[in-house]
Order: sequence, then structure tokens, then C-alpha cells
Amino acid sequence: MQIVRMAESDTIKGRGRKGQPKSDSCAAKMAGAACGLAVDIGTTTVVMGLYDLDSGERLAGLQEKNSQTLLGADVMMRLMHCQRGSQHTLEQRIREQIQNMAEQLCDGFCALEQIKTIAVVGNTTMCHIFLGQDTSGLAGSPFRPAYRGIYRCKGSDIALQEMKDTDVIVPAGIDAHVGADAVSMICALQLPETKETILAVDIGTNAEIALSCKGEISVCSAPAGPAFEGAQISQGMRGEPGAIAGMHIARQSGNILLEVIPDDRRNVYPVRGICGSGLIDSIASLRQSGILQPDGYLLCDPEEADRLGIPGYLRERITEKGFLVYLDPGGQQVCLTQKDIRQFQLAKAAVQAGIRMLLEQKRLALQQVDRIYIAGVFGGHISKKSAVLTGLFPDIAPEKLVIAGNAAGEGAARALLSEVFLRQTEQVGTEAAHIELAQQEAFQQEFLASMEIVTWN
Repeated sequence: MQIVRMAESDTIKGRGRKGQPKSDSCAAKMAGAACGLAVDIGTTTVVMGLYDLDSGERLAGLQEKNSQTLLGADVMMRLMHCQRGSQHTLEQRIREQIQNMAEQLCDGFCALEQIKTIAVVGNTTMCHIFLGQDTSGLAGSPFRPAYRGIYRCKGSDIALQEMKDTDVIVPAGIDAHVGADAVSMICALQLPETKETILAVDIGTNAEIALSCKGEISVCSAPAGPAFEGAQISQGMRGEPGAIAGMHIARQSGNILLEVIPDDRRNVYPVRGICGSGLIDSIASLRQSGILQPDGYLLCDPEEADRLGIPGYLRERITEKGFLVYLDPGGQQVCLTQKDIRQFQLAKAAVQAGIRMLLEQKRLALQQVDRIYIAGVFGGHISKKSAVLTGLFPDIAPEKLVIAGNAAGEGAARALLSEVFLRQTEQVGTEAAHIELAQQEAFQQEFLASMEIVTWN
């Protein structure tokens, strides 16, 4: 039996604002107050928060799909468009999007003219495009960013027509592949102050990985690709209404339990596709049931499944195309294909290999790590159990694996509200050791070894 229920997530992308409900009294309270915006420009998702600069109170938040995705799902595609003369188009898209999001957030709270400061974080490419900086040094070796340290300008300097007098601040990054988002995450999680050995992983299109050994920071960026965001998956989608966000196969009852993100009226139908967290849950469930092999081979022949002892209620969902995660009486299907499995393997192998490379650089074993923070907009909504079963996260003591939420976005807010925090990003940007994975001979070997869908420690 297939059971569809409402996902318990409250982080549905693109569904409007989060924070205090707007009201006339709230608008009156904020009349004349100085406000600011904290913005995290992800390769796939843009997250924005509205803050009262005097009290530090977060008034509202909003997240949307990055409008630049129409010109490429990942950083390399964006850089290719920049090199082919389309950088101005990318710049216009993100600036217009940020202004439109700002107008939505301010409605009912404050006038747009009350936005005095915007703090923006993102990977180095996203920040360069937003600021209109030369991206040619990011496209090939030797990789060199066009600027270093904290970047400050006025809105008028970067064609923010509706916020010309607003101060724009971008915290420091580290290098061409590790930007202000990673540094903001590092500082928000207080890694420079720790006396422990801590890993922090920002799961996204580019997975930024930081290792702190008693405050000594090493970082790398792993090219995970957009699969975790639902892109390049045959029926993948972002975490929006109609997306399968979770799956569990109850082997005793034979039930397949699906969690679907509801719409504003709490309806889960129609089911439209599968998002990143649902992809990871599905792969974990298929591994446990034997339909998916450790090397990533997906059974697509019911007779072969029968020989391997796969129960009938699962065999009936095995087709030449793949495994039917969802099927309704009207014939609507959501299918997980062999290609989808490979996309996941490439993404998770990049993250796993990046973690292993950082540990090897410091001659550390995973058992010596005191804590692992999982950060990012997407990272906050993954089932830890499923992530461990699929090999995305290492198999360590559960209490050591901590979901940290959008730490980069939190860092953007801290940079907006604290000059001390902002200066700390510059110190980290100068002192952190950057490991360029592409230049490490062992990386390719580690990457290939990490393709298997098995637990690791």
C-alpha cells in the first residue's frame, strides 16, 4: 500500500515570507527605523532576511530560486556564460531579483528607503557577478579572484536602482573557490575559537568543507553539482508544494510511506516530483530493500528482482525506466531512474572525498573529529539516518552529527549587525589554509572510491 502524508518541514522554498506577520501596528512601529538585509546568494537558492538594525531583531525572511539558473545550473556554466559575454545579463538578473525580494520583505514593515545596509554572502563566483567584478580569474588556472578582503560599496555603484544610497557589504572570502559564504559559516559556528577538532560542511551545489583543529582552519570546495537541489534529476524539483520530501518502506506491513510538501491549504496533491531530501530518503530505502546495489546498480527487471528475493509489493514498482516511487490511480508517476542514482553518486562522492582529503592533509582519522556540523539551506532538511545509510555523511556517533541550518545566512546577518564579526571574516580569509582539490593527485582516487552507496567511517 502507498501512503501519502504531509511533510513536517516548515522550510518550503519560494512560499513567501517567514517571520512576524505584517500589520499596520508593525509598520507604524518600524516607521523611520533603520533596517538592513542579510542575503545569501546560493548557486541555486537566494535567501534574504530583513532586520531592525537598532535591536538586531529579524523581522521577516524570504527565499527564492536563483534567477540565474536559467543560464546554468552550476558555477562552471555561469562562468562559461561570463566568458562568452553574458556576465552583464547575469549581473542584471541577480540585482533585479534582490531588489524585488527586498520590496516583498519590506511591504508592511518599512519603506525601501529605510534599508540602510545590505550584507551579502555567496561563493566567490556569485559575489563577483553580483558586484560586477572581473570573473576571468575564476574560470581557469591559476585561479585568482579579482578582489580580496571585505568589499564595500554603495548600491549606486552596482546599479541597484531602488537602493542607490544603501551601503553594500560583502564579507571576506578565502580564494577563487571558497567564498564569503564559507567564511561566514566558519565564523558563525565559531570555528576559530574552538579547542576541539570540528568539521563543517555546507551542503549545496558547491559543498564548502571546513576543518578546525583547535582553531586552525583548513577549507576546500567540492563540486557536488545541483542534484541535492533537485536539478538534473529526471523528475526532480526544489522543495516546493507537491514535492516528495521523504520516503520510507515499511517492510513488515509492505507499506510505502511518502511525505509530500503541502500547499498553503495543506493539500499534498497533486504530487509533482521529488526534491533533494526525498531523493536521499528514496535511495536509502532502496539500498535497504536490496533494489539498489552498493555500486549504484538499480534493478530494472522484475524477474531479476524475483530471483534476488525482492518482495512482490516492491517488484510491481520495478520497471524498465526505474523504480516507481509514486503512482496514483490516474496514472501520474514519479520514477527514480538509473541516471538519477548516478547523479546522486557524483554529488555525494564529491562531498565524501572532500572530507577525506581535508582529514588526510592534517593526518587525522574520522574518529578524532569531535563534531561535524551539517549546514546550508538544504543541509538542514536531510534525514541524518538516510544520509548516513547512503554514505553522504560518515557513520559516526549520532550526537557528533549536528544539523546547523543555514549558517552562511546566519553569518550574513551577523556581518550586517556587527563590525567585529565582519573583521573576523577578514582575519579568517587571510589565515585559513585553502586546499585546491583539483590540484591534489589523490583527489580523483578518493572521488572514485567514494562512489559506492555504503556507510563509511
